[in-house]
Order: sequence, then C-alpha cells, then structure tokens
Amino acid sequence: MSARLRNAVILALTAVLASSSCTDTTLYSQDGARKQADRVTLAGRVCSEDPVEAQFPIRVILLIDQAAGPLFAGFDPGSERINSLRDFVQTATAGRENQLAVIGYSGQPRKHAPVEGNFTRNPGELHAALAQIGNPTGCAADDQCRDYRQAIGLTRSLIEGDLATMPAGLRVITQYVVIMVNAGPAQPMADGEDCCAPNDLQCIEQNAGPSPACEAQKAGEEVARLRDVISQMGGGGLKFHAIQLAAEPNLDPLPDGRRQPNDEVQQAMEAMAFAGRGEFQRFNTIGGFGYSALNLLGLRIVMHAKLLIAANMNAKPTPNGPVVDSDGDGLSDIEEEKLGLSPTNPDTDGDGITDFVEILTGLNPFAADALAACSLLAPGRDVTADGLTDCDNYALGTEPSLVDSDGDGIPDILEVLYGTDYLNPDAHLDSDSDGVSNGDEIIQHTDPRSVDTNAHLSHSYRYEIEDEGFVTELFAANLRQMTGVRVTDMSPGTTPGVGVLRFNAAAQTLSWQDANDTRAGEPVSVERGGVVELQSASYAPIQGEDGRRIFVEITLIDLPPADLVEPLRIVYRRRHCLSYTIRNIRLMPTRELDDGINPAGTNNIMLFFAQAPEGRLDIPGPFRMASIPVVYDPPDRRTPDDAIIWVSDDEFVRPRIPMPRPGLE
Repeated sequence: MSARLRNAVILALTAVLASSSCTDTTLYSQDGARKQADRVTLAGRVCSEDPVEAQFPIRVILLIDQAAGPLFAGFDPGSERINSLRDFVQTATAGRENQLAVIGYSGQPRKHAPVEGNFTRNPGELHAALAQIGNPTGCAADDQCRDYRQAIGLTRSLIEGDLATMPAGLRVITQYVVIMVNAGPAQPMADGEDCCAPNDLQCIEQNAGPSPACEAQKAGEEVARLRDVISQMGGGGLKFHAIQLAAEPNLDPLPDGRRQPNDEVQQAMEAMAFAGRGEFQRFNTIGGFGYSALNLLGLRIVMHAKLLIAANMNAKPTPNGPVVDSDGDGLSDIEEEKLGLSPTNPDTDGDGITDFVEILTGLNPFAADALAACSLLAPGRDVTADGLTDCDNYALGTEPSLVDSDGDGIPDILEVLYGTDYLNPDAHLDSDSDGVSNGDEIIQHTDPRSVDTNAHLSHSYRYEIEDEGFVTELFAANLRQMTGVRVTDMSPGTTPGVGVLRFNAAAQTLSWQDANDTRAGEPVSVERGGVVELQSASYAPIQGEDGRRIFVEITLIDLPPADLVEPLRIVYRRRHCLSYTIRNIRLMPTRELDDGINPAGTNNIMLFFAQAPEGRLDIPGPFRMASIPVVYDPPDRRTPDDAIIWVSDDEFVRPRIPMPRPGLE
C-alpha cells in the first residue's frame, strides 16, 4: 500500500445502520459466503478509546486557598494538607499525559507554577510552588480576603492561553481538571440583590447585603462559564472538583436566617462542583484529608462511538455505479487520462497538493504551486492520516489537525471527493434531491450530487451494526521493559491490580503471578512464539472463566536477552463498542502505482470510526481508522480470498497529533 492510500480515511454516520431494504440474494448465500470475487464483506468489533488507557492529555490546576485565618491557625497548623498535595504531585507527574499548574488565592489569585508557560511536569517547580502555598496571604483590601470568582477567572485565562497554543486535533482529547481546596467563605461575597431579576424590586429590597446563597449561584455560574469556554475552544472537557476543609468555627448563638459558616461554604462549593461536573468532598478535620481525597484523575470524560463507515478509496461513486480511481485522488482513471494527468500518481506535479484538490481550488496540477503555508512542510505530510495532505488542507481551508473540520460527522476527505460542503455541516441536507441525505449517500458509497436510484439498489454498501453500549472490561497496561511480549486477553477472574510477569531467558519460559496470588503459576515455554496462555498459581480448570489467567502474544526476535521480572498493571476500562458487518463493498481492477509498492488490483478499503466526548456528539472528535488492503485479479480472484474479512479492534489506530514547533503554526 502507498503511504497516502494507507493513510486515507473514510467515515460514517451510524444513524443509517441498515438504510437499504434491498436483498443481497444475487451476491451472498444465506450464510454470508462470497459469490462474486469483486465484492467483499468486512466484519468485526470496534470500541471507543478509554481516555486513561489511551493516555489522553490531562491538564490539572491545583486551586488552593491560602487566605490567612483558621485554616493556618488551628485547623492545619502543621501543613498536613501541603504534604498530601506533594504526594499527589509526585504521583501525577509520573504519568506522561499529565501536566500541572498551581494557583493560590486569597484577596488576589496568583499562579505559582509554572513560572513560564501554562503547565509543567517538573516536580521541583511544583513542589516549590506548594511551599509558597503553605504560607498565609493577607487581604488585598478591606473585605477582599478570599475571592472565589477571581481565582476561577485566573484559571479560565490560564486554560484559554493553553488551548490557544494547541492544534484543534489535540484540543479535543485534552481534558482539564481543576481541584479546588478551599477552607472559608468568599470575601467579597455577592450581594443578594445581584441574583435578582433587574426589574424585581421586591427581590432587590428583600435581599440587600451579602448573601451566601447568591455567592453560591455566582460561583457556580463562573465555573459554568469556564466549562463553556473550554467547549467553545474545542477542548475535551472539564472536571471541577471542590474539596472543603471545614476550618471555620461555629457561630454560637447562630443569628436568625443564617447557617453555620462551614455549611454556607459547602453550599458554594457544591454549586461549583455541580457546574463543573466534578466531585465535592468535605473534611471536618485535617486528619481525613489525604492523598486518597485527591485521587481524582481517573474520573475522566468518556468517549462515545459516533460514526463508522467503510469506503473503497479506489472506487469513485457515479450515477451508474463506481468507477476505477487507481491512485485514490478523487479523479477517475478516465478523467485523469482526458486531462493529461497521471492515473497512477495522486500528485502528478509533486508539489504536495493532490491533483483533484488542485483542480478544485484553481491551482495548476501540471506545475508545482508555491503556497506560503506549505513552505515549511515535508512533501506529502498528512498528520491526521485522513487522505488529505497538510498542504491540501491549507489549500482547501480545512483544519490540518482534524479529520472532520465542520463537525458534521463526515471526514473532510470524503466531503472533498464527493462534492459536499467540507466547511459547513451539511450531512442532513439532500443536495441532489433524490430523497437520500448527503450523509447517507456517503455512508452507502453512492453519489450525493446526482439522482442515482439505480446505484442505491445495486451498488450501495449494506450495514448491520449492533450498538453494545458501554462495556466495562479488564485490560493490561503496556509492558515497558519486556519486549516481544504483548498481553492480548485475560479471563474475567483476573484480579485488578499489579501482577508480575517473569521471563527466563535460558529456558525461554514465561510465568504469571496474579495480583491476588502469592506466587506465580507454572512456567510456560514460549520458544515457538504466537499466543500463549499463562495461568497463575491459584488457577484450576474447574474454575472456568473465574480462574486467573492471561494470554500473551510472543514475538521471538524481540524477546529480552536476559532474565526479566516486570510488574503488570491490570485495570478496568470503559468503552462504547459496536459490532458490525458491512457487505457489498465493490472492488475495482486498478493499475499498478508509480510508487512501486501497490501492484495492479490493489484496493484500499478504509474503516473510519469517529468518537466524541460525552454530551457533545456534534463536535469534531478523535478518529480511529483501519486500512484493509485487498488485491483484486479479475474476473474471479482476490487476495485475501476469505468470504468475510474480520477486522480486530487492535487494527484501528488513532493518529497522534504533535504540538506545533515555532514557525510551523
């Protein structure tokens, strides 16, 4: 497969799971076996990514109260909270996906770390900031001693600046976590009349003066504004956790109409946690506050399955059915021959802009075009692996780091090739007025620009998709030292926690010790490679699925040269899964490409799986994709020759979007 074709992408709306009611009796037998070599069926299971397993980036803001008062004087004179925060920082910075910032607040908020930039993984800098947090800070002015809303405002500015430095494709998987540790009431506190409607004179008259209830409302609104900013800028989401250290002394006697100060603080903090979709915790003594209270990074925003589509990149839809596009550039072989372009090279002039994009944007496909935005890019660079080069994206005005710039669920590459609007959502429209929406036509691999009823009947793809919903299952973290060993599966009886793998180099054996066992099971030979079952010491066949065992895939050439013992972490993951069968994918008699890699008959079938953060299915989310090469030798041979080609979840990959280097933004 050529690099460009291998990286091409195609997408789909799962809204049309079985949009055609036509039968496949001329193509498939009752058991689904292939009857024609120029048709292929794909089947498998694909799941959204668990953000923890996938190591989506996390930005953590420690928002810490350092206002002078009871917190320092009597509640926590030994600064135990600072020690707990240090433990949290030490653990959090061990994760490569985590970066942190520390903000202290009293009368005025201040970012203590990092000194430069927005976030850091430098534990020394973060520990130094916590040392400063351990010192009380006085009021900035009369009754300006602990300003919640200014602290949240500084947090918002920090996050806005961070998002502004990221490419859009990285923003959407980056989650922000704010952990607010607060000990006292807001000062200044909102006046009750601030929460009245402008024309509600009775409310204004009855609620004059500081109001804890109004402060709770205003603080919650400030957090909601922060959440909305992250959403509007394309961030992955916000979790705002509020931890209350109930340091305020009780009032005795309690004035009429008042609650105890700590209860009033709780009201505000609960409102902030609710608005930020986070957790609230209250500690009445410092002894209850420890690292476990801060262990909140596992509470992540989950990814939903959004779209799945298959597309043969070498079969261009037309009103009369698909035609050959050997180089997959969007121009059929016949069209390229008529124009004098190469049907076996997607970029005839070699300028990094594919032939069809050059024609679409009014550039010259016969001579290299010098676009300023492309001058620093490597020719053919495609950071999203979506089939559009980065230079294509600049020419079209699409976002190079996103697969779907307009968020309508249709990847840019297909919108460009099929002639729909790649800059504005139009999947629900019916551009050719044939009764089938643009999105449905792209899913079925028909032409959204023409009335092609006959093509729908005979050439459209047939989807059977089962939505399994969210599935919680065990998975193993990647091994860091034991090369040549990959955990592929484990029994439901495997214990979540840290087990141990032991490799004996001389004997070429592996053994497994479950997290709940005191010793390893019998060593198993791995000298033949392939998939091997490893049983822990407590395993017995009568236990069935409840027994403790794992399965590993062995690559002999990569095994360690010496004995090795490595811990293996087993945890739960939660993913949204789809099982699918996609039939009637037509193969084309393509030509051999100029790259010398793709022989005649190569068809690049792409599966494109779109994900989206919970509650935000209308935004451009991360994609996973699989490339399935099939070689068709007409009239009656193809490779692979399976009646159904099974695609595993592991074959779907998500492109890694790098942070831009200076000069390349």
